[in-house]
Order: sequence, then structure tokens, then C-alpha cells
Amino acid sequence: MTQRVAVIGAGVAGLTTAFYLKKAGWDVTVYEASQEVGGAIKTRVENGFTAELGPNTVLETSTRIAELIDAAGLNNEKIYANADGQKRFIVKHKKPVALPGSPLGFILTPLFSLGTKLGLIKEPFIPAWDNSYEESLADFVLRRLGQEFLDYAINPFVAGVYAGDPRKLSVKHGFAKLYALEQKYGSLIKGQIQGARERKKSSEESKQSAKMISFKKGLSTLPETLASKLGSDLKLGALVQSMTRNGHQWKLLFSEEGSQAQEQEVDHIIYAGPVHKLASIQMNGEAFPEFEALSDVHHPPVTTMTLGFKRDQIKHALDGFGMLVPEVEGLNILGALFTSTLFDQRAPDGYVTITVFIGGVRQPELTELADEELLNVVLSDLNTLLEIEGKPVQTFIQKWSKAIPQYNVGYGKYKTILGNLETSHSGLHFAGNYLAGISVADTIKHASELTDALIAQSK
Repeated sequence: MTQRVAVIGAGVAGLTTAFYLKKAGWDVTVYEASQEVGGAIKTRVENGFTAELGPNTVLETSTRIAELIDAAGLNNEKIYANADGQKRFIVKHKKPVALPGSPLGFILTPLFSLGTKLGLIKEPFIPAWDNSYEESLADFVLRRLGQEFLDYAINPFVAGVYAGDPRKLSVKHGFAKLYALEQKYGSLIKGQIQGARERKKSSEESKQSAKMISFKKGLSTLPETLASKLGSDLKLGALVQSMTRNGHQWKLLFSEEGSQAQEQEVDHIIYAGPVHKLASIQMNGEAFPEFEALSDVHHPPVTTMTLGFKRDQIKHALDGFGMLVPEVEGLNILGALFTSTLFDQRAPDGYVTITVFIGGVRQPELTELADEELLNVVLSDLNTLLEIEGKPVQTFIQKWSKAIPQYNVGYGKYKTILGNLETSHSGLHFAGNYLAGISVADTIKHASELTDALIAQSK
């Protein structure tokens, strides 16, 4: 018998599950409350400039990424980041300093003192954490690597990935692979060496070595293509109000813009919307405490600003991926990507684009500034760091009031709630960046594995 499934949310998680399940012959309907697909993935094109308002790249950390792109027929649209985009900068003393790319480079880099470099010798001999309590990422790094690594490696990295604070993020839940290295091998250095062999066997790449990809017309190509495969099975402007368990089935109540509430009976529900929006959906006709508890997952505000300049307005070579800004530097931006260096055709000839990130856990109040005021704040930092003259010729601004779920210390309680819900409510499933990693790649991988499991169970 054909399985019927309702997918709530048309971000990359929902679209991936819907695409694969429909391909397997399931009766699929996707409900998206907004009029756009893609969730946080948003590409905008104007006057020859291409801007990503959310994620800028996808890392090929898993074969699942290539499999989805191939199945969607997008191999000819896929592009890899340019070789010039491999170099990464960390700001120190208000100047971008290239991260070392080799052991010799690490020895010579001015990013870390001689004492910090020599301190790595003792790292393999530091005992693994005994799990007497859940450790923050900052405590983990201080224990194994020291203050300077925290300030000039981990803090800026966390700002660039999570827009978060290493003093609050859980190493166990937010950086599970880092945590596992210590638990399994007793050392990060040993784990990196021995873990590389295991990743090779499993056909997975580390985030450090994985290739960065996008598409000729931007990342939105992926969700838009997946959505096009669904046809009328995708309902935009469709707000799900409640879900009710009805024997072995589920009854979904939803409303489309300008129409009365409608019902649909399905065998499975996959919730693939933002975790904090679950509280807006009733369970069995009333507010559901477990859904309300999940609304406590912290999502800091982040503003992204993509700026187009004439090339001769900027003295810096922009010869890399971008730069991350440590909190101790006292600047306002979290970091910047040199997006037109990363991928071709992101700016007209003679022009460049830079994407800047502002706010997050570090300075959420900056996201409340008016656009012009915020632009002036950003330009002041960019002038200090990259020697930029004048105003941009093109500006794209996106304000995310709730940007990225923070896997803070204690995040395990939310994972437990979600796991218990799936166990106690047969046919209810979850997919999204709040489960197994916040990146687009992590989300695709988890959604693909979920659909594999559902298809296998239905046979």
C-alpha cells in the first residue's frame, strides 16, 4: 500500500526528504508557510551581482551531497570553489593574518606565540575528559590547547559557523566529532591522524579537507530544483495548525492563504521547519508542552550584508576564502567572506563582492541598527581590515531574527525530547539543522538517512 506523508517545511531538509520519498513512490505533500522554498538558503541577483543571504557554500563532507545533486540532475550546474579561495585569514592586531597551511607554516605563523606552539607537544598526554559534567567548548579548548588557541582559533571559528559563544556551546553536542576524537583516541592530535584513516574507509571528508561547492546561479538552485520535481505536491502559503493521531494514521489541519482550514490524513508526518516554530502547532487539538519546550532553543539574530565594490576601491588582495574576527580584537563584524574570489560570476568584470556577518551571540544589539547606520559600522571595520575606500556600489541586506540554533551546554535535553516524541508518537519524524549539525551538508545527510530508514521500514 502506498505510504502517505506530510512534510512540514520546504527548506533543504524538507525538500530532500520529499524528493527521495516521492522518487520511491510515496504519496508526498509538502506544506510551506511562506511563499518561498529554501528556508535559510536565499540567493539574490541584481545589476550583475549575486549574493547569498544565508549559507554561501555546501561542503562535500559526505557522499550524500553528491548523490542528491546527481539525483536532482544538477551535475552540470555544480561548481567548486576556486583554488584562490583556499587561504583563510584570522584578524590579529586589526590585520588579516593567513592561517598556516602546513607544519612549517604553523611554526612560522605570528598568530600564536612560541609557548602556545610548544604546548602542543603535551596535548597527546592530557587525559580525556571524565564526563563528570558537560563541558563547554571553551573549557575543552583551555584544558587541551590553551587560551591563545581559544582566542585566535576557536572563538573566531565559532563566530563564523554558529555566530555563537564557545563559553556557552557544548563540545559534546555542538562539536560531536571533536568530542569523539578525545573520547576515542585520548588526544586531538592522535585522533586527527588515526581518524583520517577511518574517514577514508567511510567515504567521508573532514570539514577541513572537504571541497566547497555552489551552483552557477547560486545555492538557491538546489532547493528550487528539488521543489520543481514536486509540482502540485508542494503547497506554498500553507500553514499547518494542528496534528492529531487518529488510530494508525495522522490527521493534519492546515490553511492556505484566502481559504478555510482543510484536513488531510497521512501515515507519516515529517516536521522539517525551524524547531522554535513547533510551538505554533497543536497536538490533538491543544497546545503541546513538549513542542513549547523546544521553543527555548536559542537562535541569536544575525544580519548578513553582501557588498559590491569596484576592485580598485580595495587595497587588500582578497586572495582567500575570507577572514574571521576574534572577540578580543574589539571589532563589530563577526567575519567576512570574499565571495567573488570563492566563485566566478558573483560580480561584474572589474568588481568584487564581500559578504559580512554581524550580530550573533556576541553583539545581538547591532542587528537592531537601521540599515544605513549598520552599513557605516561595517564599512568602518572593513576599512580598518581591508583598506576600503568609499561606499559600495551594490548592497544586499538580510536580517535573520532567529538565525542558527545554538547547541549550548544542556542541549541534550532537546534531543531527548525529540527522540521521545518519535518513539511515543509512531509516524512522527523530525528533520532539520537542530538535530545532527547546523550546516547544509549535515542537514542533507540526516534527511537522506531518515528517508532511507522510512523506505526500509515500509517494505
